[in-house]
Amino acid sequence: MKKITDALLYWLFYAVTWSIAILPRPLFYFQSDVLAFLLACVLRYRRKVVHANLANSFPELSERERRRIARRFYLHLSDLILESFFLLHASPKRMLRRCTYTNNELLEPYFEQGRNVVIAAAHTANWEFLTTAAPQIKHHMLNVFKPVHNRRIGRFLTKSRERLGGTAVPMNGILRAIVRYEQQHIPTLIGLISDQTPPPGNYPWLQFLNQDTMVFTGVEKIAKQFDAPVFFCDMTRVRRGYYSVTLRPITAKPKEEPENFITATYMRLLEEAIRRNPEAWLWSHKRWKRKRPTA
Repeated sequence: MKKITDALLYWLFYAVTWSIAILPRPLFYFQSDVLAFLLACVLRYRRKVVHANLANSFPELSERERRRIARRFYLHLSDLILESFFLLHASPKRMLRRCTYTNNELLEPYFEQGRNVVIAAAHTANWEFLTTAAPQIKHHMLNVFKPVHNRRIGRFLTKSRERLGGTAVPMNGILRAIVRYEQQHIPTLIGLISDQTPPPGNYPWLQFLNQDTMVFTGVEKIAKQFDAPVFFCDMTRVRRGYYSVTLRPITAKPKEEPENFITATYMRLLEEAIRRNPEAWLWSHKRWKRKRPTA
């Protein structure tokens, strides 16, 4: 029974995403505007979370200014959802037109040295477009993802992420994948999204957007373990459906950096990016659900 259910869900998922992906651009974004209205005003999707996050992050702004950011966020969220459907079915040529990279040449010296690099990305702009970097760099790209429960959908998503090159790697398999490519003398680019809430554990706390924030240290640990230079992925939206990426160097010598330096620098650069374009971050995420212990 489960196999039948999974198959039906897969074909429903495929049909819905395909029917949306092939829409002409004006109709595509009209659908996005409708979805934004439904999310914000009808379903009221996580509105309390969004407004609380904005209020705590930007206490210096007026209520009116924060509401304006919230409205723009829901428009961005609906674009993000539908553009992710587009990416599942678009041709490589159409995908590559949607995302440009300003300074990928910074990676080339490390490729020549045979060194891996770590790209610390975040839930800003549309991170799904970052797979378009694979054919434009010399490193072999490893895209870290969180597996879905439906295996058919999971296989489809993996195939989609790998269409332009690179390898999609589940979170729990990233270390094995890096070692495997090192043994083959293939320098890799490890793409990690590290701005979500860590599970309970011994993680550091930093000030981020005016709040005590528990932070992931995966970027720092992998960089130090493999002596991989670290870059922050500064992704911005140029216009609807089009994005630009600039790499911001964090360190070329991770093993020489003090503890938490890489993590703190990543969070600082992320905060700067959010403040420049606040509606483009994922405010619906319960980022501050863990509170710092008082003792």
